[in-house]
Amino acid sequence: MNTHTEKEQAQAELLLQRLDNAGLTEYVKLSQKTGKILWLNFLSGIARGLGFSIGASLVLAVVYKILARIISMNIPYLTEMLQQVMSMARGG
Repeated sequence: MNTHTEKEQAQAELLLQRLDNAGLTEYVKLSQKTGKILWLNFLSGIARGLGFSIGASLVLAVVYKILARIISMNIPYLTEMLQQVMSMARGG
């Protein structure tokens, strides 16, 4: 019966060590600070929005350059269609 208790104690200590390594105590402390959570979420939202804007701008610029190059090849029908698309993208 003594070995059974020692085995349970070893398992409990292992569980506590894993919980400590997972940062559970830091998470619980953070969850009690509403202001800090709001501030961190605000900053992460700004970072995501900025990243999305920069990424979308770069992708659209590359697509625009590719379309401009295709138009410069002067391929019938395709060139006319792409010119219309690009004029709509410029706003008229």
